[in-house]
Amino acid sequence: MAWDISEHAAYAGGLATRVAELRRRFPDALVTCDVEGAFAGPELICWNARPEEIWVWVFEPDDAAGVRRAQSRLEQLLAAPHELTSVVDKSVVAGPNDVFEKGSVTASSYIDVDGRIEVRNGPGDGIQLFRAFDIEGFDDTAERVAINLALGAAYKADRDSRKALGFRYDRPSPRFREDDERH
Repeated sequence: MAWDISEHAAYAGGLATRVAELRRRFPDALVTCDVEGAFAGPELICWNARPEEIWVWVFEPDDAAGVRRAQSRLEQLLAAPHELTSVVDKSVVAGPNDVFEKGSVTASSYIDVDGRIEVRNGPGDGIQLFRAFDIEGFDDTAERVAINLALGAAYKADRDSRKALGFRYDRPSPRFREDDERH
């Protein structure tokens, strides 16, 4: 199964809204994210909101298969977090979903005039689910601009946090999701 452009817009837009929420709530926190959906690790990492923990979230489509994948990926990540702990020696835990002000956020798609996106808390901490849907005749230019601004801010937060963490590369891991059925 591959993501179509609307699903990718839902993923990227949903991720950007969650990054914005984390940055608003924890302005000094280092937050990295995978806006392109190119790597196997967690899509969202908050490195220092709590001094003793690294919070991670995985993002998957909002359907039964996505929930199963998210649970499996998160379980595997928490069982073997060496890529993260090699950067910062802290416990890696499922990101607490209650740090997000709203359990579900709906916004305009940044690519489709009639498109809407939604990101919501999954069935447990560390899991975020996204979806794309259409509302015929819907057009909220201001919301679409806000999502584009959030995407730009997510890229900037990611770049600045990676620099502060001392990453030598633009991304934390060279492992692409070649075998990932989502792409």
